[in-house]
Parts: sequence; structure tokens; C-alpha cells
Amino acid sequence: MGVITAYRVHGKGEGDEVKLNIQGERVCGSGRFSNVYLADLIEPETRKVAIKNSWEPKNVAVAKDQVYPEIEVLSHIPPHPNVVTLLYHFTRKIDKQVIHCLVLDYFPDDVQKLREKGIRFDTLDAQLYSYQLFSAVNCLCNCKIIHLDIKPSNLVLNHAEGVLKLADFGNAVHFGTVGTSPYQVTRYYRPPELLFGSTILTPAIDVWSAACVTYDFITTRPLFKGRNSEDQVKIIVSVLGYPTAEEVKAMASSRPRVHRSTGRGLDKYVGADFDAIALSLLRDVLVYDPSKRKTAAEVLKHDYFEPLRQMPPPKRSNGNAIPPLAMDRWRVLSKEADEGEDDSPTHGNN
Repeated sequence: MGVITAYRVHGKGEGDEVKLNIQGERVCGSGRFSNVYLADLIEPETRKVAIKNSWEPKNVAVAKDQVYPEIEVLSHIPPHPNVVTLLYHFTRKIDKQVIHCLVLDYFPDDVQKLREKGIRFDTLDAQLYSYQLFSAVNCLCNCKIIHLDIKPSNLVLNHAEGVLKLADFGNAVHFGTVGTSPYQVTRYYRPPELLFGSTILTPAIDVWSAACVTYDFITTRPLFKGRNSEDQVKIIVSVLGYPTAEEVKAMASSRPRVHRSTGRGLDKYVGADFDAIALSLLRDVLVYDPSKRKTAAEVLKHDYFEPLRQMPPPKRSNGNAIPPLAMDRWRVLSKEADEGEDDSPTHGNN
């Protein structure tokens, strides 16, 4: 790629133009409207980076001065230890197509890739990664952002160091955004209000998804694995029971068109061998009424994470202590974003 002009996102000189010397690009992922490259940043600093190239569908008109949504959202989030950091951004044209390029901190794996390699997390790592995921969700909530696509492939990590970050903010929105479709969030991690037809977007969506991913961390398989959206609804209703009129109203959705049943309950669904404290966490979150789900800040206080609070810090199976989980440094950086906000935002539909 060579030397290009970009904009710095965080830190000294935020928003200023800067020259980047990028070398050794190689593709490490691709999608319909984006691809991701691993590259070596030579100047103004030396580090490995991920470069996400995104473009709009050809039938979507974009105002000349409009900031690309994912860049706008990531620029709004102060650096956080469990959220991928947007370092720089720039645009370029290829065959008259405008390409939005996001230069991000690089992590060697994601949870889905590790699963495909047959790597399982032991109990401590499952707790560690779940805690970091809910820390990321809590960060977004404080910044009034909803991710809307939390799933294993969007969780990048350095497994050797035990550090996880939430990535891919292509679907993320600010609080108050009016949804245009209930088809948000990958099916296995989609909460019932969206499955039942609601277009109200709240932070409770991300908390539901994070709880489902926590089950993935523990078992290496999805909690609710429907073949399609209709089957996903059937599975959730068979476990939680048919929602009451009050719960349907709270979800701002239609009644699900499935057989009415009392539900077998999460305890029977996950089985007797499933960890009782982890089950307690799932019960706190996996409820129909979004306003009655624990917030991410509340989940972080759950007993499931008690082993992480021990002093000295517990050691992982590779012999290394768990990474620091204190949020003090981020709270200083995010003071402006948090100013006047409760540390435990509610999930109301306002």
C-alpha cells in the first residue's frame, strides 16, 4: 500500500491528518461489503494492524460529507481494554467505488476460529472471557451505543495473553436509533423481542447476546441453535415458556405464533452437569422483558466472576496470571462519555 494520508482517531493530535506507511498487506477475512487485511504499520509507529476495507452497496447513495457509520461509532468510544481500537481511518477509490479503510489494533484470532481449531476454554478462561465481554458491553452502554451483532466471530482475542476485544461495529447504532427491521443480530444470539417482530433497539439486546456467548465459552456450542428464525422462536419458547401479555407488551412485539407451553426451564435445558453459578447468571439475563434483564454493569458483579477477583490473581492453564481487569484507566479516559450517567443504565424502551 505504501504511504497514504489518514486521520488520527484518539490521543494527541486527534482528528489531524497523518502519513501512514503500510506494508505487507495480506487478506485474513472477507465479506459481502468488506474485507480485512493484516498489515505492518511502519510509520508513524511500528506495529501490526488490521485494516478493514468497507464499501456501500452500489444502490446506496452517500452524502459527500457523511462520515461512514462504523468510523463515527468507533470514534465515539474512548479506548477501552475490551473494545477494538480504531487507530486511523482513510478513504480510497477503486474503480470509482469509495472504500472506507479502518486501521485497527490487530489480534491474531477470534473465538469462532479457535472453536474450529478444536480449542476449548477451561472454567477460568470461560469466566475471564465472559467478564471481558460484559465489560465491553458495559462500555458501549455508557457510551450509549448498541453493538447489534455480538457473536463468537466478532470477538477477537490473544488467547496466549487472555485478552478479548469486541470487534466489527458495522451494525452498531446509537441509543434512540429507530430500527427499520427486526432482522438484527445473528440468529443464534438474537433476543426474543427481535424474533417476535419488535424494531425497538435497546442495550438489553447486547446483554442477551453476551449471555448466549457465555454459554458458548463454557460448552463450545450455541445455547439456542435454530435452523431458521421460526425454529429459533420455537426453541426459546420451549425453554422459557410462552410469554405473558405483560411480557409481550414489554418487548413491544407481536405474540409468537407457536404452540403455547409452560417451558421446560433453563436448568433442565442445559442439563444437570452445567455449572450452577453460571446457570444463575444466565437466568438473570435470559428473560423476555428487556427491562428485567440484568444490565452489563450488574452482571459484572455476579458471583460467577468471583474467582477473577482473588488476590493474588489466579493463574491460567498456561502458567500466566490473568490480565488486569481493573477499569480505572478506562474510566479516566471515558470521563467525558460517562459524565452525568449512571454506571448501571437501565434497559427501558425510551
